[in-house]
Amino acid sequence: MDITVFDACLRCQGESKKDSYGKQDCVVVWGECNHSFHFCCMSLWVKQNNRCPLCQQEWSIQRMGK
Repeated sequence: MDITVFDACLRCQGESKKDSYGKQDCVVVWGECNHSFHFCCMSLWVKQNNRCPLCQQEWSIQRMGK
């Protein structure tokens, strides 16, 4: 059974990214604010702004997953 808990990255608005084999390419991170984004999107974002793009709370990773 394949369960999807993440439909789209709220920053890039993209669906879960997949590699050429159909496996997820980029893990999902949830912040302390409970907003979720692709790790690859947020790693670029926090270089310029260490705040959640949605609520502006200081960004701190709460958990990672796929």
